[in-house]
Amino acid sequence: MKQRIVLTICLLLCSLCGSAQQKSYDFEFYGWISPQYFLNSRQCAGARDGLLCLYPLAPDFMPSGEDLNDKLNHNFSAATTRFGARIRLDDVLGAKVVGNIETDFTGQSDANMHLLRLRQANVTMMWQNVFALTAGHGWSVFCVPEMMPQMQDLNNGTPFHPFARLNHIRLDYSPCSLISLIGSLGWQRDYATVGIENKRDYTQQSRTMIPELNLQLQFHHNGILAGFTGEAKVIQPRKEYSEKLTSFAANAFFNYKTSKLNFKLQALWGENMNDYCLFGGYYEFDQSLETPDNPFGYSSSAISALWCELIYDLGRFTPAVFVGYASHENKAQNYNKAYGSAMALENIFRIAPRLDYHFTKDFLLSTSVEYTNVKYEDDVCKNRLDNYRLSLTLLYRFSSK
Repeated sequence: MKQRIVLTICLLLCSLCGSAQQKSYDFEFYGWISPQYFLNSRQCAGARDGLLCLYPLAPDFMPSGEDLNDKLNHNFSAATTRFGARIRLDDVLGAKVVGNIETDFTGQSDANMHLLRLRQANVTMMWQNVFALTAGHGWSVFCVPEMMPQMQDLNNGTPFHPFARLNHIRLDYSPCSLISLIGSLGWQRDYATVGIENKRDYTQQSRTMIPELNLQLQFHHNGILAGFTGEAKVIQPRKEYSEKLTSFAANAFFNYKTSKLNFKLQALWGENMNDYCLFGGYYEFDQSLETPDNPFGYSSSAISALWCELIYDLGRFTPAVFVGYASHENKAQNYNKAYGSAMALENIFRIAPRLDYHFTKDFLLSTSVEYTNVKYEDDVCKNRLDNYRLSLTLLYRFSSK
């Protein structure tokens, strides 16, 4: 079945490539093949057969005192292989129109690993580099795709750099070459807030009838990209009760890029941020005595994070290092239940040097050594825990352009 789906898509893309020479649109097919091996010194929280590695797990002791999570583990996978297409259509209403479709083989969950999942599906209308209107599935404005760390590991800098795609309507406005203003209304889907069943539940946000709001200001000049982003989202954790929870987040980012150097720096603060592959969530309180019609009340936990990445191009060799720190804040007391990701985690630190060797411009071998150190609440683990991760990735990019 999977082979038939892939074959059908390839035949469709080939048909589009052939007809693009006769029709009034331009078609680009792109992607990469990316087999990866990794080795961890400890069991880690993550997903997708271990390709997404977030932080070392707390101890899981046997009666004998053996910690089941203190074990070596490794895997080899090519599931991050992806392909996509960009289709540039005729001008409509004076705007250039670009459609983008992108997929990979990591599925929507571990249960359907190696099945296709939707990464991008959107249409953008651009009016003379001043206005751009985008509708569909794509990167969240809060994620700032231009600031994405460039390591080949699937975590892409999480849980320090926010990482999420959603269905949204986005408007970009550039009044001059230096400034861009961006706003979006978004609806959660795959990257949804963890709900009362301790799994991602996008209906918490959709039932409120209030989309996520993101606003961003960007400044760009002579290799510098800098800006600020603010977000507000509202969820209704239980469908049978109307009590809602509003949370806020903000980030600031800076990127300086030359022909050889690429330096990125980002700071963020946010409430209930697990929909961005960060840790945290919300607490539920019993308020049945005060408000019988809405017996549950809620408050968010918050995190703060700071990370940077330095990349230097030496020709065939490209050394780089990523450093990040994040801490859990605003923890509640005397709550009934807590829902989210790593709610018992207090802080986390990571340093990840890597070296890329380019056989050609589009064919490289990336070697990364990642050290992650975490502190849990004392009643979970009194000592800090760490994980050493070695990853080797062979990456081949391709494009019809």
